[in-house]
Amino acid sequence: MIEFVQKAGKPDVILFVHGFTGGRDTWKHATDGFFFNQILQSNSIKDNYDVAVFDYYTHLTNLFPAADSLRQKLASLFKSIQPKARKNVSIEEISSLLRSQIRFALESYHGIVIVAHSMGGLVAKNCIVRDLEEGKISNIKLLLSLAVPHLGANLATFGTLLLNNKQIEDLAPLSEFCPKLNDTWVKYTVKPEIKYFYGAYDSIVSKQSAIGTDNSQQDVISCDDDHLTICKPAKDGIALKAVVSFLEIHTKNSKPIELQRIASPTQYDDEIFVLKLLLADVHEASIRHSKEYFLNAEYLRKLFSSAADQQQLSRLYEKIRTIYQNSYESHIAGADRSSTTLVAAVHRRIIDEDATYLKATFPMMQALHKMGMLHQLANDFGGDVWWSEDRSREGLERVKATLERMQAERA
Repeated sequence: MIEFVQKAGKPDVILFVHGFTGGRDTWKHATDGFFFNQILQSNSIKDNYDVAVFDYYTHLTNLFPAADSLRQKLASLFKSIQPKARKNVSIEEISSLLRSQIRFALESYHGIVIVAHSMGGLVAKNCIVRDLEEGKISNIKLLLSLAVPHLGANLATFGTLLLNNKQIEDLAPLSEFCPKLNDTWVKYTVKPEIKYFYGAYDSIVSKQSAIGTDNSQQDVISCDDDHLTICKPAKDGIALKAVVSFLEIHTKNSKPIELQRIASPTQYDDEIFVLKLLLADVHEASIRHSKEYFLNAEYLRKLFSSAADQQQLSRLYEKIRTIYQNSYESHIAGADRSSTTLVAAVHRRIIDEDATYLKATFPMMQALHKMGMLHQLANDFGGDVWWSEDRSREGLERVKATLERMQAERA
């Protein structure tokens, strides 16, 4: 099922998943060789990824196959060694096979990037959906979707009239599989990123079908290809260049972001989030740490400036606000009403929830950045993140005046 092209103990793996009636040769260009060997020409990819191919049984089958005669079936029962029975199974079942391979054959990898052609993209997408439905964090971090029929393939409709093939039935636009998969997919806001490739000359999968149904901004790449050439690009092909580019970017973004340090103890003294901490008489050490968290969150927000990134960050801010609200309610009901204790409790809760509730599509983001996002939310007078019962502008102005007087006395 899994054949490794490169297995060198890298932290992540790139997995190629072929489509209907495909196999290893799906990825082979006549003169420039295999797609997976071509991407290994990039030192960044070679140094950071293992590479493998997922293979599964998929063949055209006639409605009345002559080999299925009763006589041949009876005769086969008396053979001492039976060959493994192979038949086409549904996309759902192929997805289960892939999940098993990911669980047991690829369990050592931190992340999986899938390059999928045609029906293989539906197999991978269904894997992700099933993980999400079970409340799991998918090991698939990026899906490069090459001419995948997210809305079904037109030729599959005619195929159902000629062939007794479960996979073709699933690919038909009017089948139950594709609409059900898409309906489930759009319900989830936090999921792996997809890059959508389509062939300008593809007569099997239309552009509309190939670019999916996401309810957020999509990254769509037009290739000078048809349905069969998009997965076996020449060395100068757009599909190859784009895949290499996305993999190199993913490699860079998967590495932990270097943490920033505040330039001086007085940095951010005029910011609202600091005045709120001072108003609540939070301990000086906690304020200093909060400044540093804030600095790193600001740095992160500049790095992820695209519309899609901002949409993901917005959802993360809402989750952090919820953590604050729950912690605040527990705090006012408890015996220790210290604001320093409240700040520490929210920070601790963010750390505890980082691997589950707060898990986002930014693997390079650390809990420290998310603690900084808490103080970004506090950096708004009209917001609801405060550390004291006094929530007035006058209170902040009073603290600011005191702080300025103390700084003047030091000078």
